[in-house]
Amino acid sequence: MGEGVLSAREAVQSIHDYAALRFHQGHLYGVSFDPSTGRNRLCRFEAGEAISLLPDHLSARSRVHEYGGGAWCLAGDRVCFVNDSDQQIWCQPLDAASPAYPLTTMPDTRFADLQYDARHQRLLAISEQHTETALEPINRLVTVELEAGGVETLAAGTDFYSSPALSPTGDRLAWVEWDHPQQPWRCTRLMLADLNGVGQIAQACQVSDTQDAAWLQPRFSPKGQLHAVVDRDNWWRIEALTPSGFEPLHTAGSTVPERTEFTTAPWQFGLSTYGWTASGELVALGQCDGYTRLWRFMQGSEVAQGWQPLELSLMPTRLHALCVAGTWIGCVAEFADREPAIVKIDTELDADDPDQCTVLAGGHSPTYAPSLPLCEWVDSVPYFLYRPANVPYDQPLPLVIWTHGGPTASTAPVLKPAIQYWTQRGFMIADVNYRGSTGYGRDYRLQLAGQWGITDVEDVDAIACRLIEQGRAQPDAIFIRGNSAGGYTTLSTLCRSSRFSGGASLYGVSDPARLNRLTHKFESRYLHWLIGDPATEPERYTSRSPLMQVHRVSVPVIFFQGEQDKVVLPEQTRRMAQSLSENGICVETHYFPDEAHGFRQPENQAQVLERELAFYRSIIDAASNPPC
Repeated sequence: MGEGVLSAREAVQSIHDYAALRFHQGHLYGVSFDPSTGRNRLCRFEAGEAISLLPDHLSARSRVHEYGGGAWCLAGDRVCFVNDSDQQIWCQPLDAASPAYPLTTMPDTRFADLQYDARHQRLLAISEQHTETALEPINRLVTVELEAGGVETLAAGTDFYSSPALSPTGDRLAWVEWDHPQQPWRCTRLMLADLNGVGQIAQACQVSDTQDAAWLQPRFSPKGQLHAVVDRDNWWRIEALTPSGFEPLHTAGSTVPERTEFTTAPWQFGLSTYGWTASGELVALGQCDGYTRLWRFMQGSEVAQGWQPLELSLMPTRLHALCVAGTWIGCVAEFADREPAIVKIDTELDADDPDQCTVLAGGHSPTYAPSLPLCEWVDSVPYFLYRPANVPYDQPLPLVIWTHGGPTASTAPVLKPAIQYWTQRGFMIADVNYRGSTGYGRDYRLQLAGQWGITDVEDVDAIACRLIEQGRAQPDAIFIRGNSAGGYTTLSTLCRSSRFSGGASLYGVSDPARLNRLTHKFESRYLHWLIGDPATEPERYTSRSPLMQVHRVSVPVIFFQGEQDKVVLPEQTRRMAQSLSENGICVETHYFPDEAHGFRQPENQAQVLERELAFYRSIIDAASNPPC
């Protein structure tokens, strides 16, 4: 990263992302995304060093549900992982005494959510079979033999499966399942099964006792008690299965942390937000108003009982990918003012002890002074505001509103070099968690039901209005941009609001009715909830379609689209751009032949920043210098 001002290339290459951490024999392993190559490396993290376990031609990435996750696990003396290029499970000995080799050979099948079953010397996984004859892919809960690679079905017949979890003795298995038209953040079933001597399901039953709730992340405690995260009381909280059913974790006189959620929407497999230390103490990551804290649930302690925050010597704003072993916690820590880090935490030390937290990788401070986020609210809607450094508070600035994807997702107040790229060039950024975002309770999340393209648009428009009224944003330089679902919010806003000077859509939805017909299985009924049933409410799709409402757009738009996108097909961008152009609207389009849903190649990411900046500047210049 260069001194002072970030170049576009530096902005996209400066930060490594980490995920899917696991302990093994005192060492911490996980996935490191290398932005310079677009590759997911499996690494062992030592002090200040990420030691890659895989050769350069292999990358650990699953594409089940298209978004993947849960792409690897440790299995005795080897790592097992899903290789990106063929979606097969491969194995690599930890000592690297022999090369990596494919374990499965099923070219029509993808795998995810890998778990090691030591008792039966096999893997548990979610498979997704793609055939030309089936109307949609077939998902199953399967086992994979570690020696021969044979794949057998444990559970089938449900539309979706996730989160297989074994009891400590290996004779019970829990998992999550759901059917169309649900999504896993709306309504799921928690299943529990007894396994017989050869590891097959002897008896299975549904143990979730609330139908209209999202049950996630089943885990067994060291004593074999089943736990899960459920949002039955508005907040995703951890409950334990007792003889009388699931009950929240609490002790006499203690309460659950307010406004805190202990998981997030499972767009990917492999979410991990809680676990147990060797002493049986539960530790968990809780998110409140966009910020994450580490919590411990203490029971029977002489010092304190119930939920207590575990204060850290570091000051992270977001924590994820939790794993626990002995007295140690491993997690990914993100900060407002430095790069993400792999952190190892000793739970027996206090925050004032310098040895409490050990940074194993990342965590470097940038060579520039970053713009720090300010958490602000318009009514019930939060957003994080980033202003250029050394600019008076009352000086109006060009504003870009960022709308995250999902839309059932969220943004966090962490260092994003792409945002710093903009603030260093005089722009103010408002990164919005519009209604429907996660992390603010089920009620807030469900406010998008039937209202996509309305409530999210109202929220970003209200934020722009507030910043203009306060004199902090230039009225003639207000822009909006978003990727995927955020691209839809962007285009819908340009259809419904005259407050904006232009916008940018990155692989954004412009024709929801067509998306509903052609998108992948995981999201194939999502729009029924977000907008309505297209068979019975076609008028909603007409009124909510930026393509159908294109005549209402009056400002320039720039588009970026991957040609390999299987979620939002490139045809959506082509038709929207063509319709705008035919209506006399200034349009700029950029297509990337080697990209899918989400850009991974650094040269393409850099081009997006440069092109988008030039596009907005041209609009500002035109407003400042109108033709005679």
